[in-house]
Amino acid sequence: MTRLTGPELRAATVLACGGLMAVLDATIVVVALPQLMATFGTSLTAAQWIITAYTLAMVATMPLAAGLAARWGARRVYLGALAGFAVASAAAGAADSLGWLVAARAAQGLSGGLMTPLGMAIGFGAVAPERRGRMMTVTGLPMLIGPILGPVLGALLLGAGSWRALFFITVPLALLGTAGTLAWLPADAAHGRRVRLDLAGAMLLVPGIVAVAYGVSAQDGPAWVRIATAAVGAVSVAVFSARALTHPEPLLRVGLLRNPTFGRGAAVLALYAAPYFGSALLMPTYVQVLRSDSASVTAALTIPGAVGMYISLQIAARLLERLGPRLVVGAGLGVAIGSGLVQVAILRPDTPYLALGLLGLLQGAGTGAIMMPTMSSSSRDLTGSDLASGSALLSLVTTIANGMGTVAVSALFAMLTAAMTGGGSLAALTGPGTAATIVDSLRLTKAAAIVVMSLALVVRLRSPRRASAILDRQESSVNAGRVP
Repeated sequence: MTRLTGPELRAATVLACGGLMAVLDATIVVVALPQLMATFGTSLTAAQWIITAYTLAMVATMPLAAGLAARWGARRVYLGALAGFAVASAAAGAADSLGWLVAARAAQGLSGGLMTPLGMAIGFGAVAPERRGRMMTVTGLPMLIGPILGPVLGALLLGAGSWRALFFITVPLALLGTAGTLAWLPADAAHGRRVRLDLAGAMLLVPGIVAVAYGVSAQDGPAWVRIATAAVGAVSVAVFSARALTHPEPLLRVGLLRNPTFGRGAAVLALYAAPYFGSALLMPTYVQVLRSDSASVTAALTIPGAVGMYISLQIAARLLERLGPRLVVGAGLGVAIGSGLVQVAILRPDTPYLALGLLGLLQGAGTGAIMMPTMSSSSRDLTGSDLASGSALLSLVTTIANGMGTVAVSALFAMLTAAMTGGGSLAALTGPGTAATIVDSLRLTKAAAIVVMSLALVVRLRSPRRASAILDRQESSVNAGRVP
């Protein structure tokens, strides 16, 4: 059984700190929107830009991570991102207007978008390929629990102080991360030549990714504008992709998706992350709208899922070395899908919270065996600039899938609820006669999400191409006999 050495564990801890800041700040502000609206005297549509600006800025810089690392070194760029995040966090906490806060949030997102893929690439590069699963148990944990813990931590900080604490708290974390990076992360290797940044590719890809992300996540403006924006962005991304296949040093090596192992992993991540993280919005609706309980109850119901993820991730990393990704990820998908089906079957207006918590524990355990093992196994054959590009691609796939899943799940739930109630608004559906209708809408929406998750299981378990199958068998046999 291979373990991380002391230096590797310290490096993983530093990278996890940066990843946690980036992911937490994507969700921690959600619970503060009502207070921010009152503070700045603005509407919900305008206040949502506090979240949207961060998300769009993140997806704008994720594709740049590989190119910047190739030109200036991953450690240097990571240090710059940490410093930028600290400054932006302080600016956000000191904001005295909505415009100031939105600008500071965008600056946070620009830095956060670099930290996630660079942290993954640095972590993978610091260990042998067969120990990347172990590295991901530390560096990848924030990507799993951050979206769940963000609203919980936000509620606690709001209760203990003002909304400014949500931003100031990341300043000392960023400074600690900077100190740890300088002390524990290996220096960048010297390059024989300076790599030229693909500026033409950046002009195609970055605006295209931002346009797609805005089109699928924005809640304001006419629907046709959002659709047109997403379509134009998709065309720009497609043109970049065609160009990148023939360019000697593209901004992002999208040709990696043609690798059977990497492409299959990216597909599994997209098909699972979209319905899983999108379905996260259903529980607050069930608890706070249907059952009229507090947000603290919703927060408590997220804890079993986080615990299940953590435990499962530790076990999955060990099994991944022995059994290979096909069995480990396939089993995780089976557990997650099965627990979701049971939830659909038992969900009622008065379903015991204990039962929902236990099912959340199981689904979290399944997720822990899916996301990080898929990322580490998909990148097992990548090195150098391919590793940085692969990390950026997987981060982009997951981030955009999360946004698309949230939009799709919320739209489906609203459509089903309106159809079953003759078009009534959700806010009005609190009477005793409407509880069963809301539950039916929730169950149907959850069932649709499970259907998409099942597609991820099909992709993971389908017969791989011969070359990939040989690699899977070789990896499993080598790791099974590896001496600690």
